[in-house]
Amino acid sequence: NYMKQKENWPKGNTYVNHWDSPTYMISIEDGRLRGGGQTIKQAVWDAAKETIQEWTGEELTQCSLYGIRVYTEGAMLAT
Repeated sequence: NYMKQKENWPKGNTYVNHWDSPTYMISIEDGRLRGGGQTIKQAVWDAAKETIQEWTGEELTQCSLYGIRVYTEGAMLAT
């Protein structure tokens, strides 16, 4: 279960078909997880920043990082 929490999407939200395939969030800030906490949060940010900046063409400022979203079978993301 990896301490995943079911996400509660607002009514009318269509980013993902959560009504058919629920999504879950694993918070990397959760100190109960092996390796969880601020150190891993910073490591994930440091590893992803350059790639995301190249992809978006924008300079990023660190502001938030929640965790890992888990999609279940049949999940579809809106584009």
